[in-house]
Amino acid sequence: MSEVSAPTAVSTPAESGSPAPATTDSLSTSGHSPVANAGSASSGSSEGWPEVDWDGWDGEVNSLPEQYHTSATAIQSRADSNYQERHSNLDNLRAMYSAMLSGEEDPRIGQLTTDLSDLQSRYDTRETEYSGQSDKYSDLEAQLKGYQDNNAQSYVDRFWTDHSELSDNTEQLNKLAEYLIDDGSHGGAWDPYLAVKLMALPEEAAQVAVEAKKNGVEDKYAFQLAEAHAQLTEARSQPTEDQMAVAAKLVEEQKKAKAPRTAAKITNGAVRSSQPQASRAGMKDATSLDEMRTLAARRALTVHGGGRG
Repeated sequence: MSEVSAPTAVSTPAESGSPAPATTDSLSTSGHSPVANAGSASSGSSEGWPEVDWDGWDGEVNSLPEQYHTSATAIQSRADSNYQERHSNLDNLRAMYSAMLSGEEDPRIGQLTTDLSDLQSRYDTRETEYSGQSDKYSDLEAQLKGYQDNNAQSYVDRFWTDHSELSDNTEQLNKLAEYLIDDGSHGGAWDPYLAVKLMALPEEAAQVAVEAKKNGVEDKYAFQLAEAHAQLTEARSQPTEDQMAVAAKLVEEQKKAKAPRTAAKITNGAVRSSQPQASRAGMKDATSLDEMRTLAARRALTVHGGGRG
C-alpha cells in the first residue's frame, strides 16, 4: 500500500501538571505505534484524542489509534484515487511519447478507434431494434385504418337501412346535408342520427340546439336541450284543467240551447201530406205512446190546414 504524506502533527495543549509531550527521539520508528507514551495517550487532549507522532507513522491505518481510523481511511482512499489517476495519465503520456520517438502510431488513435467502433455497434443495434418497432407500428396502423374503414362503412349502411324513407325525399336529403357540413350554418357537422331527429323538431327548438352546438356543447346534449324546449313549448300550448272545465261547461250550455222543446219534438215531422190519395195510418195502428202523439199532431195539422183528419 502506498504511504500517505504525513500531515502536520496535531497539536494538543497539555493539561496543567502533565508531563511534556514526547519528542521524536524518544519514539521507536521500527514499526511500533506512533502513539506517545501511555500518560500522554490518556491526557493528551481534553476530548480523549491521543497525540500521534506523524513523522514516525508507517502509513498503515491499523497502526493509528482507533479514533483516527475513519478519518485516515477516507484520506487514504482519496489519495489512492488521485494516485491511480495520475499514474494512468503518466502511462498514457509515456506510451504516446514512446510511439512518437519510434515513429509508431499514436496509441490514443487506436483507443479512439476502438471507442468509435463500440459506439457504432451500439448504434447499429439500436437502429435494428427501432426498425423492427417501426415495422410493428406500421402494421398496427394499417390494421387500425382497416378497422376504422369497416366501421365507417357499417355505420353508413346501418344509417340508410334505418332511414330508408329519406332516400326518395330530395327535400329532406338536402336539409340533412346542411347538418353534415363541417363549416355549415348549423354549428358544424352533426351526428347523422341526431340530425334526423333534429329535423323533426319545430324550427324554434332546432335553433336552440344549433346555438348550443356553436357554443361548444356536445351533439347529444344540444339535442336534449332542443327536445326539452319543444316539450315545454307544447306543454304551455295545452289548456289548463280550469280552462278545460270552462270549455266543457260552455259546450254543455250550447247543447242545451240547441235542444228542441218538448212540443217541438211532438210536432216535429208532422206536415201536411202532399199525396191525399195515399192511405194514412190511424190511431189504431200506433204501437207506442210516442207514435200515437205523432199521429195526433199530424192529424191536428191536417185539420187546421183545411184537410181531413
